[in-house]
Amino acid sequence: MAAKKGLSWGLAVAMGVMAVSIVVDWGRGDLDWAVVAFLLVVGPHAVGEVLRAYGRDRAAARADAVSNWLVLPACAVLWAGLIIGWSRGEGTPWLPFAAAVLMPLGAAMMGVTALRRRRAVA
Repeated sequence: MAAKKGLSWGLAVAMGVMAVSIVVDWGRGDLDWAVVAFLLVVGPHAVGEVLRAYGRDRAAARADAVSNWLVLPACAVLWAGLIIGWSRGEGTPWLPFAAAVLMPLGAAMMGVTALRRRRAVA
């Protein structure tokens, strides 16, 4: 159990350091949009893991729900970063582009699964 708490806290601290680095990069005028999108999705998940490690399952479920709702805004951030890069004459980074294309599909599949689960219960 102590290892799970340690890993959960490690992930949460890494997300915190990443959040600070985003602010510093933004202050310098060099913002990595893909990292912002990653933090939007994984940040609440890290908080949920810490809560789950301490037995706060309901609060962890709420954090996971927040993470699920942030998938589409994260996708919008990825597209914004790609469009800004294209307007500056930069090339297309393949990993953020693939994520920007596949994330809405994954979100749609998650929505359909949630609807099916809800209808099966009702």
